[in-house]
Amino acid sequence: MAESNTCANHEAQRAQIQTVYTTLALQPEQAFAWGKGRANARALGYAAPWLDALPESVWESAAAVGNPFALGLLRPGEVVVDIGCGAGADLCIAAQMTGPNGQAIGVDFTPAMIAKSRDNVKRVGLGNVILHQSDIEALPLPDACADVVLSNGSINLAADKTRVFQEIFRVLRPGGRLQFADMVRRAKSDAATPSCDSWADCVAGTLAPERYLELLRMAGFEAVELVAWTGYHTAATTEGATFRALKPA
Repeated sequence: MAESNTCANHEAQRAQIQTVYTTLALQPEQAFAWGKGRANARALGYAAPWLDALPESVWESAAAVGNPFALGLLRPGEVVVDIGCGAGADLCIAAQMTGPNGQAIGVDFTPAMIAKSRDNVKRVGLGNVILHQSDIEALPLPDACADVVLSNGSINLAADKTRVFQEIFRVLRPGGRLQFADMVRRAKSDAATPSCDSWADCVAGTLAPERYLELLRMAGFEAVELVAWTGYHTAATTEGATFRALKPA
């Protein structure tokens, strides 16, 4: 019975997350409990050329909680995976930075977000992007295929974060980099907030930053660090933070 309840709770969480992010994709003009759009990205330090060059459709459904590109620039020719890519704002930036000889791969489990990301990629005219509708706890990618993995406000939405970091470690090449922004709890306890209703607002799934660092090390990463707090909030107990880590060469 306990296992059945756990599965039921997990499915309820997934359904709620998909409902909220489907609305964000299809009706971005609606009010949400957190910042979104071009103005939010500007406040988080996204570079002006990215903000000005990409059309409004790319930014309107973007709910960035930090700026993963501030953790290190991407190089031409690299393969970059964006997990929880949403409507494709970071994905489009990554594709432009890696250039025609590189590749940007987006993964998201909300169909409406994948559809919007695909439209945005076409609108921007990018030919080096691949999209997958998939759970980030089981990435549909081969081992050691990526130079960099990015994420922005998505890992906290996963029920099994240990599995997410194991999957990221698996798909990175030796020496590969993980650069991500996520919501964390600034309370002392690292137990997730027990309210299912707050998963989609990045509250119930959040952990203390020390727990994130521990999970990264457990997955095999080195040079693990919390780089900065972003000032982005979804509740009184949460704040955005940026992290980076390396897969051993």
